Amino acid sequence: MINVLLVDDETYVTESLEATIPWSELGISEVYRSDSAGGALELLAAHPVDILITDIRMPGMNGLELIEKASVLYPSLRSILLTGYGEFEYAKKAIQLGASDYIIKPVDDDDFIKSVKQAVQSIDEEGKQATKYQQLLYKRKSDYTLLRENLLRQLLMGDQIETERMIQLLHDYEIKLSYSSMTTMVLVHLHKGFMEHDEKTRVLMEYAIGNMAEEIFGETYDVWQGRTPHHCLLILLQSKDQHDLESGGSEFLQPKHLRPYIENFRSSVLAYLRGEVHVIVSRPCMFPQDISETYRRALNSVYLADRQMESGVVFIEGDNVSIESPSSKAAFEVLYRPPMLQQLLERKSWEAASQRLDEVFAIIEKNPVSREHMYEIYLAIVNSFLYITHQTGLRISELNAKGLEPHLVERMIHYPPLLKDYTEQILIKFQQAVSAPAEPKSHIVSQVKDMILQEEGIELTVKMIADRVFLHPVYLSKIFKAETGEGLSEYLIRTRLERALYLLKHTNKKIYEITAELGYQNPQYFSKLFKKHYGISPNEYREQ
Repeated sequence: MINVLLVDDETYVTESLEATIPWSELGISEVYRSDSAGGALELLAAHPVDILITDIRMPGMNGLELIEKASVLYPSLRSILLTGYGEFEYAKKAIQLGASDYIIKPVDDDDFIKSVKQAVQSIDEEGKQATKYQQLLYKRKSDYTLLRENLLRQLLMGDQIETERMIQLLHDYEIKLSYSSMTTMVLVHLHKGFMEHDEKTRVLMEYAIGNMAEEIFGETYDVWQGRTPHHCLLILLQSKDQHDLESGGSEFLQPKHLRPYIENFRSSVLAYLRGEVHVIVSRPCMFPQDISETYRRALNSVYLADRQMESGVVFIEGDNVSIESPSSKAAFEVLYRPPMLQQLLERKSWEAASQRLDEVFAIIEKNPVSREHMYEIYLAIVNSFLYITHQTGLRISELNAKGLEPHLVERMIHYPPLLKDYTEQILIKFQQAVSAPAEPKSHIVSQVKDMILQEEGIELTVKMIADRVFLHPVYLSKIFKAETGEGLSEYLIRTRLERALYLLKHTNKKIYEITAELGYQNPQYFSKLFKKHYGISPNEYREQ
């Protein structure tokens, strides 16, 4: 709504106007009155006023002086002058000072209403234009944000862009960074307080965090920030200091200069957005030539920083940022230990499968695991689920499709509690879907699988198994293949070879020792069988 201020030293004039004009019909919400220019300025300072209607002749400061001063203090203010028949020169002067109209006294209500209507319409039109302009600015900014983000992704993924083209894109997209200048990369990972949000909220949070980064770092650095393909926020910094640029542009990119800004940035995010961010800061590199390689190294570090660095900030000092941890090996030993997760799921050993996963995630929780290893763990778990769902005629997407969506996969790899929650949900739903009472044939197959897994299938033969379940070997094999799609002999061989993989990878036992442990008498036969199954010999697998 619009507010009006009436000014005249003859108070009956303003009182009459306030009482007789249908202000609400004109779109006016508040009418203020003053009997002097000084009082009018005080009201203008105290209240939002859109239209000033003032008489010319007043003691002290006259109406023209009031309009002149008010237009300087409040440029968007509309002014209307009340003038007598002999004061047209004053009216002309008022128009020159920016008054929108003048009204001849004594005031005619129709003329007055018409003049106020015109002022209101002018204000409304200006508001519409301002809104349209803001919308255009927002759209332009949104378009630029998308274009900048796409360009950033190209650079991070190693796309080669010709020098002239790159310089032109930096100019067209209004990116302040200079070509072939020293640049520091700050990789920001959303942590506690943010990971629980859905994707849409996380994008909004990243947008807010990016704006904070531009404001905080922008005091000293030229900034380009955007989201990466791996769902982190990336901030590129170049020094603004001319002396620093002349000496190579890397002095202000050193940790001692960056650290106060980093701490201010992290504390601001925590204070205003109630969440923690972990930050990886690269060594200065050449922009854009070295951006892709620097990003790869920084990305590998961010997966170790969450639990490795209590401060939440890592400054990459050397070339080798891939820190191996014994926890990776320990997690794999548990994950691949026979009977493996896939075998536990096959035999419907739900509690054992759950305990195996808990054991893996307990190791991950205590120690850092690299992104590559976390990705392998994810694939091993999901592949086990996929194998069993296909065996049973189910689809993992029917149980929980989210775990296969790329953006959520990246989050689960980076934030193990999410992967743990996902695997627990799948395990429960899978158990509910396949735990219907088994028919007699299915019961026999389950009994056979339990027998093989419990004894690791080392000394067992098809005949020995058939004798234990009181069936003919041929009939048992027929039942087993009908239920599983795999022959019993092939299942026995696969179980032994999977055990061989584990022993080759996690022990120092010699090939002939592994051969004997698996129940094979001839190492050459074992090597031939292994190579037929996996495409490489046991020695070649171990050397990998």
